Amino acid sequence: MMSQILEYYNKGLELIPVAYRVPIAIIILIVLVFSLINFLRKNLIWIVLFILLLPAAWPALKQIGGSLWVLIQKIPK
Repeated sequence: MMSQILEYYNKGLELIPVAYRVPIAIIILIVLVFSLINFLRKNLIWIVLFILLLPAAWPALKQIGGSLWVLIQKIPK
């Protein structure tokens, strides 16, 4: 599957002239940076809450993961 994706990527690159590849890459990078900045502005409070609450939820997540592991191991093969 990955080889097929890379094949499509290479075919797409062949359509773009070599002289335009760097400017297009820079434009795409700028758009991605602005998109990330806008995302962080809109969702900053949720990201901060997630970071603050994740350590408190870690023991519960470990317990749930351990329980699921025991259940998976009891499934007959």
